Amino acid sequence: MSGKALFIPSGTGPQHFVFGDLITVKIHGRDTGGVFAQMETNCGPKIGPPLHVHHREEETFFVLEGQFEFVCGEQQTIGGPGIVVHLPRNVAHRFKNIGETQGRLLITLTPAGIEEFFEEVGALPPEERSDLPKIAALAARYGLEILGGA
Repeated sequence: MSGKALFIPSGTGPQHFVFGDLITVKIHGRDTGGVFAQMETNCGPKIGPPLHVHHREEETFFVLEGQFEFVCGEQQTIGGPGIVVHLPRNVAHRFKNIGETQGRLLITLTPAGIEEFFEEVGALPPEERSDLPKIAALAARYGLEILGGA
């Protein structure tokens, strides 16, 4: 870490489309010495990533807008703005915007590193961003296991 404060204006940061979500990297791991990364995710109605497992990092979600379902192992919850959900590594999980309007999440990943996966997927041609086998192969390089299903 540089010892300098970070000021990230609203609406800024690199953006990537992954699994139908628009992901904006607000704080990259290189800005925190790899301690954490933070992303804002815009999810359309009825959209969310497939069931997956992070083997390297934990995720903490803060719902900014919308109604979301979170599933982690045998646990499940539904919540709207203000709910915080912390998901441990090595447990299958998924989230989905279950509402009829756009939803937004602030996601903190500890430690950082997975944001590079989102950058790599976001750089694929649009027709390849929904190719689950291709994305699963990329994900494996980042300790992310895609189990499938939405």
